[in-house]
Formats: sequence, C-alpha cells, structure tokens
Amino acid sequence: MAVRRAWLLAPLCASSLVVPASVQAGLAQGHGSFSTVRVSVGTSSSLSVPALIQGNETYIPLWDLMQVLHQLGFTATWAKGQFSVSAPPSVPMDEAPGPAGKGGALVVLDGQVVEQVPTVIATPPGAATPEVFLPLTNAEEILGRLGIQASATGNQVNLDASAVPQALPNQQVAVWNVLAAVASDLGVSTAPAGPSPYADLPTASPAWGAVEAAIRLGWYSPLSASSSGAFQPITWAQTASILWNALGISQQDAAYQPGGSPTAWASALGLVPENWDPASYMTAQELDTLASNLHECLQGDVETGANTWRLWYPPADEVEATLQSGGGQSLFTSTADAQAAISSAYQFFNQLVVTRVGQGYVVTVPSVPEGYGFATFSALGGVAYQTTPGGPWTVVPVLDTRDVSIPAKGRLSVKVPAQGITITWNQMMPSLGGTVAMGALQVSPGPSGPSVERLNIVTPNLPPVLPSSVTSTQPQS
Repeated sequence: MAVRRAWLLAPLCASSLVVPASVQAGLAQGHGSFSTVRVSVGTSSSLSVPALIQGNETYIPLWDLMQVLHQLGFTATWAKGQFSVSAPPSVPMDEAPGPAGKGGALVVLDGQVVEQVPTVIATPPGAATPEVFLPLTNAEEILGRLGIQASATGNQVNLDASAVPQALPNQQVAVWNVLAAVASDLGVSTAPAGPSPYADLPTASPAWGAVEAAIRLGWYSPLSASSSGAFQPITWAQTASILWNALGISQQDAAYQPGGSPTAWASALGLVPENWDPASYMTAQELDTLASNLHECLQGDVETGANTWRLWYPPADEVEATLQSGGGQSLFTSTADAQAAISSAYQFFNQLVVTRVGQGYVVTVPSVPEGYGFATFSALGGVAYQTTPGGPWTVVPVLDTRDVSIPAKGRLSVKVPAQGITITWNQMMPSLGGTVAMGALQVSPGPSGPSVERLNIVTPNLPPVLPSSVTSTQPQS
C-alpha cells in the first residue's frame, strides 16, 4: 500500500463522458440488450441506472459509478481512456497492481495504475450520445479496493461503505498511513492475516493489512481490544515511537541511542525537519518527506548531486548491534557519556561523501576527527588514499586517521576498490588501555551508485545498561 499523496485530482464537473477514438476502436460492435439495475448505498434510497447485457456479462455506465463515488467523498475522473479515483490522504485505497489486462480502460488510484478493465461503448435508451460501460464484476472489484463491499442480487446492487472512514481535515494523515509507510520502507508484507477484531477497522478496509502487520510485529499498540485507533490523526512524536519500535530498539537500551528517546533520536538522525513540533499532527506532505528520509537512511546513502552521495548511517539498537557481548570493565560512567560516544559514530559516518570518478568511487572525509575518536579504512590488497585533491595516492595495508596529516587546504580521500572497503569508527578508552569500535560500514561499488551495508560490531566490554528517562515508546491517543 503506497503512502498517500497530498494532492487530489480535478473535481468531477462534466455531465457526460467523452470517449476517445483509441478506446472506441478496440471495442465490440454488438451492444446486446438493455435492462435496469438499482444501486443503493447503505440505507439510502436506490439509484436506477441502465445496464447493458452482453452474453452472461452485465455492464454498467462508468458515469453512474463515478456519481456513486462522488457521493461517498471520492474524486473520480475520466480522460483519454483512463479512469482515475482519488481520496483525502487519510482515506485508504488498495493500490496493489492487479493482473495485466489487454485493451479497455486504465484504472488509476491516487496516481497509481492498478489494472486495466474491459469497456464497451453503447448508447442507452433515451440517451443522445454513447457512453462508456464496464463489467459489473470489474466495478465491484474497483469498489472493493476502496473498502466498499458490493453484493448483487438480480437487478439490485447493494453497496456497504461502512469501512470508508471519515476524512481528516487539513491533509492530515492517520495512524494507518504511517504504519503503511514504515512497512513499505522495511519491505514488510501487509497482506492481512485473518479478520479484524476492531469495531473501527473492518476487515474490508484497505488499511487493515498494514495495521494488522504493525500490531502483530509489535510496532503499534491498539487503543483497546475493540478499537484500533487506525484512523485517528497521528503526531510526530507518536510516529517517532513507531519507527523506534519497528527498528527493534528496546526501551531498556534507550540510553545507548543518539538522543536517548524516540523524538530526540529521530531528530539526531535527521529523519525529521528542523524546528519540528513533536506534538503537531502530521500531514501527507510531511509523511512523504519522512518516508523518503527513512528509505534513504536505511539504504545507507542519499544522492546529493550528479555522481555524488552522502552516506547515512542506518540505525539499530546500539546495545544489540554494537555492544552485544561483554563483561569486563564498564566503558561509560554516565548516560551522557554513552550517548556522546554512540552519537559520534553517527556523526562521523553521516559526513562521509562518495563520488563517482570515472569507473570507480572515492570516499571523502570532509574533516578528519581529533581527540579520542578515530576512523580506520581497510580492504583486501590495501587502501589507497590522498590528502590533497589531485595529489599523489599512497597505499597502506590499513588506513588509520591518527596516522594521517592533512594540509591546511587538503582533505582525506580514499578509493573504493572493486571488492569494497570497510570503514570503522573507534573510540580510544585510556581507562581501559585500548580502543573500542563504535560502528562500521561496508561501502562497495554498485551499478548506479554506492552499495552501503552496516556491519554490526562485537565489542569486548559491554557497559551496564543505564537507566533512561523514557517511560513509553507506544503511541497513545
């Protein structure tokens, strides 16, 4: 299920459908016979529409289907052989691609082509111009994508729109939007498993799959056993908590994450805009930005220009990923020291720039670290580096930034060999008489850019878990 876009298609304003010649050309010549079908939405009065009977198939006018959708709060348009439907951002639609069709009209939901359905051109009795008809079975399938259940008995079609939620104001998104966006970025299947037990989230809702997956995986806690809260507006702070949970960051490990809490963590990683308000409700445009940031962060880089990428250190539970094994002497005596140490790893990796030069790639370190932190670069066959643009390349078995002297106007650049290069960020620990690795990345050449993989570190000295002031990472109503 795609992240809902913030724009709507043009409103329905015509009283008839213009049939493009390209659509008319591929249609059958026989029109069959006409009948009448009565369509009712819930308990409202029924609408009588002409029906075209061809063989065993019943067709209904696309125009009348558009009127029903308009009545239910959707926007429907027809142009150049394309039937488009959109809705406010908080109203879900199933945008999963259907089976490929041949000929007929394209069905587009919120800008996404989902399927192609057969159409017939015919002139109903009493009409002055021909209209577009589509099979009733296809109309029912399209309605199902919108959460509208259709049942046909004889010439009566009943539509149940109880699964369509009331739209939120001001282009706000709901809880389900965020859950669907995170699932998409993490590659999690949102195929629903079983019926919904929640009164506010019918099984027929296109949002059920994403919400069910998030609850099952522990990302999100429903409001109660009977209320999911899926269609309530969601704040930035609640969204940060969902991200924290989805990435498997344990509450007891909060002290070892940059920032120490979900909201401070999201800000420290650069996932949220500057001057964001954690208490404000999220809009569709803001969710698109967050989802894009999360996608780029998880892949480990963001393209900043032609043949140029900035690395983005993928997040993880740092106790599990970096400080997994241990015993021994404590590394940190305070929460502040622990957060500063792990934050320095993120800050170092996030400043690295990869540039395509000819057929290869070069990693540039804008500023070589000083103090207790240092980096190493290692690769099979050694590491080639230079300290001034255009200067000579020096090859060493392993490059340690403590051993490099950078001229006043120079910078450290390192070649990425074909087999890739491993970059580690380390911290000197005088109290232990040694150093500790605080993070690592593997950077390799890719077909269209660098391939970046986070490498988890096994540190020989595990600090005791420090208490955190964070009390809950579950979004509340």
